[in-house]
Amino acid sequence: MTTHQEAAEQLRVIRTMMERATIFRALSGEAALLGGAMSVAAGWMSEGKSRWAWGGIWLGGLAVVILFAIWQLTRLAQAHSRPVWSHGLKVALRGALPSLVVGGFLGLFYLRYGMQGAEFTAACFWILHYGLALLAIREFAPKSMIWLGLAFVTTGLLAWSAATFFQSMAPLLFRLGPSGLMAATFGGFHLLYGVAIVTTTRRDGPGA
Repeated sequence: MTTHQEAAEQLRVIRTMMERATIFRALSGEAALLGGAMSVAAGWMSEGKSRWAWGGIWLGGLAVVILFAIWQLTRLAQAHSRPVWSHGLKVALRGALPSLVVGGFLGLFYLRYGMQGAEFTAACFWILHYGLALLAIREFAPKSMIWLGLAFVTTGLLAWSAATFFQSMAPLLFRLGPSGLMAATFGGFHLLYGVAIVTTTRRDGPGA
């Protein structure tokens, strides 16, 4: 490889890393705060509901967060004259989607066919697989997002294991309830993460 080719390759790598960092900055800060706030609201609204009525509230909150993230990416791409459907976004989706799709399907399956306490099992699956999705893109994600993924995976595994294998802990978990568990993780974890990112990330211009 010639010196010119090496320089071109280095520029390509730097440009790709900057693009990925921009994507995660767009999704990490304000989107995490909105997601956390929506989860706390959904936890309150879904309390006492069951099955599809419970799941529908959480899916509605998810739809709002996804629309906000798309709006953020579009605004950011326009500000920097970049395509929305970029290589970095494709790589991130390829890594995260399998866990998100599987976890989402399993949660909905339990809401439809599960026995009593299906909402709690669905919540555990959603928490666990969301964390796995974050860890699946750890190769180019900020370290803070890796810690967030580990927090979700650990909480999901502990909650599911306690409710399934350690029956002595079941009363405490079910007292918290699926809505409380979802609000504590998708709400509390995201709010803490969003505050940390927003208050420590330097903004470099419009849409940054």
